[in-house]
Parts: sequence; C-alpha cells; structure tokens
Amino acid sequence: MPYRHLVFDVNETLLDLAPLDPVFESLFGRADARERWFANLLHWSTVTTLTGEYRDFSQLADACLDAMTGTEELVSEDKQRVFDTIAQLAPCPEVPEALATLRDHGFKLVALTNSAQKTVDQQFANAGLASLFDHVLSVDHARKYKPHPAAYAVAAQALDCDLFSLRMIAAHDWDITGAIRAGCAGAFVARNGQTINPVGEAPDIVGADLNEVARRIIEQDTQ
Repeated sequence: MPYRHLVFDVNETLLDLAPLDPVFESLFGRADARERWFANLLHWSTVTTLTGEYRDFSQLADACLDAMTGTEELVSEDKQRVFDTIAQLAPCPEVPEALATLRDHGFKLVALTNSAQKTVDQQFANAGLASLFDHVLSVDHARKYKPHPAAYAVAAQALDCDLFSLRMIAAHDWDITGAIRAGCAGAFVARNGQTINPVGEAPDIVGADLNEVARRIIEQDTQ
C-alpha cells in the first residue's frame, strides 16, 4: 500500500551531528566522547519511559554531560557550547533536496524527535527546514520517548490518521523497529554503512542516504 504520510527522525537522520565532535573532544579529551554521550542520552530516555518518570530531553542531555565528567559537573559555559552547537546543526548534504522532492510528489512530511519542542524548533529555523514540513513535533506531547508506541501516535494525531498510514524514516534501527511494531511502515537511512540489527524489524525500504530512500519511496508509490 502507498504511505503518503512520511515521519522523519531528526538527529543523524536529517541533521549532521559531526560539528559536535570537536566540541566534545575539547571538553572530554576523547574522539568518541560525543558518541558516548549520545548513546547514554538514548539509554536514559528509554529508562525514563520504562519507569514512568518522564524527564525533558534537555534535562537528560544536561545530566548525561555531567555523567561524562565523573564526580565534577561541567561549568555552565561549557554546557552552553554544546547546546549552542546543537541548535546550529546543519542538515546532511542531501537532505533539503530529498525533502523538496518528496513534497513535490505530494507527500505529507512530519518531523518527530525525542528532543524538546523548543530545541527542534530552533534547529529547524537555523537549518532552514521548517518550511518543508507540515508539522515539526516533539514526543513531549506524549511524555514518552521513541520507540514507545505512544511517541509515534503523536504524528498520527497531528495528521488525523492512524498509525498504519505512516512511514517512519530514520537512521536508527531501534527507531525503525519501534515504528514497525507500533503499526507503521519504515524506511532506513543507512548512513556510513550502518546495518539493521537482525533482532529488529527489517523495513521494505533501505537506502544509503535520504536521496536514495526518497527515490525508492516515490518508485513504490507509483507502482
């Protein structure tokens, strides 16, 4: 069946996190510091959802920065460097073209992120993406983080459709698995040769970048 409602993850799927790497390396002295922080942030978003103790994603991000230092908290100026960089992240190179192509073919585009609404609004304004989307949404509205089914329902409610009408597009296999198990279709952006863990769900569309994913979505829609 055609899926005319496309829901996009934001960080790493649309926005390039690479500019954070030198900031984290300067703060923590490790080339992999940003990846470790982001993995811990996703870990704690899952913990808060499973235990019913919702915390704003920005609060979790702040706490995970402190956890990186051990016993000492980062000074506020250093934390602000991180958050300022997050707000200024640019799209991955092919993203604007791919999104514009999908809009030209009549698809509804929705962004759905674990980030706070204020954060994603700043990101999209600075990245010039806001005008390409019908809705830019945070899971704040569900008070549950992806991959909980209630998080994907935020997009369905905004579009006034059911979950079975949505296709989730993400560069994270756990996000794709969550969406498929909630009833959506999926499309995996396999950036940098990433693969899908076999314990998860395999979507019917996989592409090396968003242009390839968009092309396959359009091809399937016209069959």
